[in-house]
Amino acid sequence: MEVVIEVLRYLHSWTRWLVVGIAVVTVVYFAVRLATRGEYDILSARLMTAFSGLISLQWLIGIVFLVTLGSMTGFGIRHYWEHLVTMTIAVGVASMHFRWRRLELAPSARYGRLLGVIAGTILLLIIGIATLPPAIQWRFLATS
Repeated sequence: MEVVIEVLRYLHSWTRWLVVGIAVVTVVYFAVRLATRGEYDILSARLMTAFSGLISLQWLIGIVFLVTLGSMTGFGIRHYWEHLVTMTIAVGVASMHFRWRRLELAPSARYGRLLGVIAGTILLLIIGIATLPPAIQWRFLATS
């Protein structure tokens, strides 16, 4: 069971950097498109889908990690639940863009909304990480 926990910890820890990477790429691309008054294109849609998809994958790995770890340590640890609730809200915010796909919006309005979604999601991610004890907030792997 400890091997499973370490694999989940590793996956959950490193997936965050995929989230950070896609967030940076998406924000830069959207900012350039907004500044140059570019049309909303298929790459924009794919970047936003990748962003929300990676957030959702991270959340799913976290759920499996929580259930696995909680079965060994107990589920009464407060920061588990604070982190879970905050990250669940972040997944909801990251997925808001799906509701706007069919709306007739000017590109500037669409990019503005999407940048707001990314900013709101990142803020929630920071808050969710801050709910964890400092010793594990940015830990990559368990150390002995």
